[in-house]
Amino acid sequence: FADFAPFGAAGVGAAAGTIFFSYIGMDAVSTAGDEVKNPQKTMPRALVAALLVVTSFYVLVSVAALGAQNWQEFDGQEAGLAVILDKVTGANYWGTVLAAGAVISIFSVTLVTMYGQTRILFAMGRDGLLPPLFARVNPRSMTPVNNTVVVAVIVGLLAGFVPLDYLADLVSIGTLVAFCVVSLGVIILRRREPDLPRGFRVPGYPVTPALAILACGYILASLHWYTWVAFAGWLAAVLVFYFTWGRHHSALNHSALNNSALNHGAPNHGVPTNGALNNGAHNNGGEQ
Repeated sequence: FADFAPFGAAGVGAAAGTIFFSYIGMDAVSTAGDEVKNPQKTMPRALVAALLVVTSFYVLVSVAALGAQNWQEFDGQEAGLAVILDKVTGANYWGTVLAAGAVISIFSVTLVTMYGQTRILFAMGRDGLLPPLFARVNPRSMTPVNNTVVVAVIVGLLAGFVPLDYLADLVSIGTLVAFCVVSLGVIILRRREPDLPRGFRVPGYPVTPALAILACGYILASLHWYTWVAFAGWLAAVLVFYFTWGRHHSALNHSALNNSALNHGAPNHGVPTNGALNNGAHNNGGEQ
């Protein structure tokens, strides 16, 4: 630990931006809210517990590695921890065991990531932001099989043709921006809808969401320029799709238009009512 941070805060921020994707699995737990009992209580507890356990293990491994060898030993290494373990123990097989465990753990990471993404696509399809294909579920398993196939194909193509460091940066920037938007949404909703019934309230408001935005912003500022270019291109494509499809098919947008028409005594011109939307969503899920 004699030369703990040779590149200062900038180096710490750059490293944090690169490895941030390692922490994104916890938020995927929330996508299973429709499939658990009493999600208002169990989900927050599961998220906090998972975050504490995973972060503790990550920190302990990092402390052990940096305490055993100088940071230069990691420089240019594809499997730095395995190399450090071999040097510390004086045997070659421990590094192989660690590498094998890392490969096996990739399956669980991939499973959690794909599970969460398929449920997100299902919710977006149910709300009309994506084509109805994404809102369909298998009648036997009651799971979004179509989404699973689509996500598996896309993940396979990305893993096969895009370098890992690029993928890590892209995943990190997308997740960090999403976290910033969520934190900002907490502040806006608390101000605009203070009496809105909530199953869970963020503790320490407004300090907690403000600190989250600052922390995410700090890491975002340290990402490579090409990551921002790729993210801007992806964001532009998503916005085009939203304004050409999602905005016109959104169930929430239809509901808002219908309420506005009813309040002003105007005909709804074919805009479905709240009851129709609810019944349609219920029937869609039940039939498929």
